[in-house]
Amino acid sequence: MAVARAVLVLLASTAQAWMPDANARIHVKYGDETSEQFVGNSTAPDHFRILDKDDFSIIVGGRNAVYNLSLYDLSENVDQRLEWQSTDAHRELCQLKGKSADECQNYPRVAARSHGRLLVCGTNAFKPLCRRYDTTRHPPNHRIEEFDGSGRCPYDPQHNSTAIYADGHLYTATAADFSGTDPLIYREPVRTERSDLRLLNDPSFVGAVASTSHVYFFYRETAVEFMNCGKAVYSRVARVCLNDKGGPHTFSDRWTSFLKTRLNCSVPGEYPFYFDEIQATTELINGIYGSGSSRNDIIYAVFTTPQNAIGGSAVCAFAMRDILDAFDGTFKGQEGMNSNWLPLEKEKVPQPRPGSCVEDSRTLSDSGVNFIKTHPLMDKAVSSFLARPILIRVSLQYRFSAIAIHPQVQAMNGNKYDVMYVGTDDGRVIKAVNVAANDGSFDASTDEYSRNPVRTAVISEVQVLPSGVPIKQMHVALTTEKLIVASGDIIKAISLSHCTNVLSCRECVALQDPHCAWDSKQQQCSWVGNRQFPNPERFLQNVEYGKSEICNKLPALLPSDRHSNRNLATKKPTQTEPNQRQPSDDIQNEILIEVVETNVLSEDKTPSNHKHETDLLTVEAADGNIYSAQALLTAVVASCLVTLMLGFVIGYLFSRRFRHPFFADTSPFNEQHNHLNRLSPLETPLNVNSGYMPPRSKNVNMVANVGPLVKQDNLHLELGKDRALDLRNSTESLDKDLKCGTLQKVKKTYI
Repeated sequence: MAVARAVLVLLASTAQAWMPDANARIHVKYGDETSEQFVGNSTAPDHFRILDKDDFSIIVGGRNAVYNLSLYDLSENVDQRLEWQSTDAHRELCQLKGKSADECQNYPRVAARSHGRLLVCGTNAFKPLCRRYDTTRHPPNHRIEEFDGSGRCPYDPQHNSTAIYADGHLYTATAADFSGTDPLIYREPVRTERSDLRLLNDPSFVGAVASTSHVYFFYRETAVEFMNCGKAVYSRVARVCLNDKGGPHTFSDRWTSFLKTRLNCSVPGEYPFYFDEIQATTELINGIYGSGSSRNDIIYAVFTTPQNAIGGSAVCAFAMRDILDAFDGTFKGQEGMNSNWLPLEKEKVPQPRPGSCVEDSRTLSDSGVNFIKTHPLMDKAVSSFLARPILIRVSLQYRFSAIAIHPQVQAMNGNKYDVMYVGTDDGRVIKAVNVAANDGSFDASTDEYSRNPVRTAVISEVQVLPSGVPIKQMHVALTTEKLIVASGDIIKAISLSHCTNVLSCRECVALQDPHCAWDSKQQQCSWVGNRQFPNPERFLQNVEYGKSEICNKLPALLPSDRHSNRNLATKKPTQTEPNQRQPSDDIQNEILIEVVETNVLSEDKTPSNHKHETDLLTVEAADGNIYSAQALLTAVVASCLVTLMLGFVIGYLFSRRFRHPFFADTSPFNEQHNHLNRLSPLETPLNVNSGYMPPRSKNVNMVANVGPLVKQDNLHLELGKDRALDLRNSTESLDKDLKCGTLQKVKKTYI
């Protein structure tokens, strides 16, 4: 019994280590929520991309146009629209090269505003072009100049590329040829080396951020570390200096500061589980994390497992100081083309240190620039800020595809939280928050594995787009308190929170949503995110633990009340019947199990007028303990594993007990097989009457099918006759039981 209990504990701990976060408390079906939307071209694909944004509008690139949309209702500022179509000659040439009519249009992919000028670059039927417009005029459609866009804009509208405007220059990461096989990181006139897999190996760029001295690019690529033994994809961060002017002589148009390293988003443990493929990033976020008062620059990113692996997704955060530490660490080198990549000794690194920003990079030595070309990879990977993912999902239905952050939302107690919005490739938006963001220590001196564990609350899951439509980009509009969701052909604006979807105090506090609090005066769950109130004591909120003693004293809503009316302000508390148990007593003895209606098979197709919400099943516990749904799931998984193990052991023992005697290891068949291999014509057994059974292997033919014996003395001839007779009798006896072709040959040989 003790052994079984130990095995159960071991399996439960293993399952707990790789268990996704809890289900969302609020579920909203597609179409249950009214939202503003923008559709550009209803008859052809648009391949929308958000190119730029400010506090009041966003610039969106679509099919042959650039749209300016208001963040309040996604209405288009029509007088700000830029129409830009490819010429007939460019479209015809594009189709002659094998592209479709939809692909051979102009899709603006890059835009940057600066000093009254708007720079726009488009695919232009697989022949990129850029234009500059004067935005001081009205309308701003006065074109100043047009020039080649190769290296600044992708050829393919669906190519994963990124661009950022920093320090008065446009930095891009894209492909510079028709086939997409010449990837580069570019700022006129400097670029990465051509056809050098050590720098960029089939990259897919997803984002970029800029600091005061560097530009950082985030992407995934085929890992050069394993090119000789297979294909593996790693997530990377690469950087270049803002003041990099290129190298000396032949390196005048090449980066002298390009370095890259790996991003590590994994579940820690003896055997870490890695999420290796980065899909999207956020902007740089500055905030206070942990119990200290120090500020950190954080970037969030979503990762997935490969398409041929377990369908897993995760959100990880990375601190800029950890990225800087990785780039200041040891280089990785390779002795030869077929050698492993290993840490490089410090003695082999030239001075000044390659990759550092210098006043004039054109004065660097050729050896220093060549070192960067052959040693662009750093040895140390960048670990996630919290040493583990913040949000994990395992699903066969979807993977994470986009992310946006509402940064540093202040709760009623003064703590601040980064609220995450994660988009999926099937049109969902998952809202979550790390409720332990104000615990632990996150100073630079703290070891990454000693930081406080993550406690993530999944607040809501909203089906914003039809199932199967991937979310490409998201943006939190702070001025309008809305979330902008963009797919290839539609852009929507939804609410940042769904406080009114819950009706009771306990449910409101249990959301652990910094945006929501229970208004004891209005008797409803209200939006309070980042707002100041003259009497904050009237609001109940507990982001850290989701419980309130005051809420426990309030009467709970009956199921009929839960679904009958969404406006709690019009409902008055009802007095509890004398023979009914008080809800405040039941709260101490219950198991809360979240049941998602979309995962329940039901024959009831009756339409419902109320919005979809999470139902709670209350189960009374006899011992007075409160068990979570996660603990119950762990017990169920562990029980299933123990049952499988016991079934395997019992089946094995059963098969051994009732095994047919013919297949037993101690049968005389095996013993006689060994005796036969030792026999020879001159070594006849003395006891010719002993039982003998020839084996069925091919060795029987080799021994039995021998030629006639040469004439020998009478003793050997007599023994040979007796032996032949014995072989014949034992063969005939065995042939009655087993029909074997090999045994038939034995009979024919000795008769």
